[in-house]
Amino acid sequence: MRARRHRSHRSSSRRAQRGQVIAEYVIVAGILAVMLFATFPGADRSVIGLLIKAFRDAWSTYSYTLSYPL
Repeated sequence: MRARRHRSHRSSSRRAQRGQVIAEYVIVAGILAVMLFATFPGADRSVIGLLIKAFRDAWSTYSYTLSYPL
């Protein structure tokens, strides 16, 4: 009888930890999303906008380099 009580207590403890981990994950993911997509005062673009611009500039440079004849 004692083993059942101990096992059920362990199961509920794991369930509580799993719920806490999910809550922490959602909070951290939300903060990261806001930081990546929000524009801050004094900045004209978000971090994602700057990353997209950098990829476009790199692709433009790469395609320009490829257009030279050998």
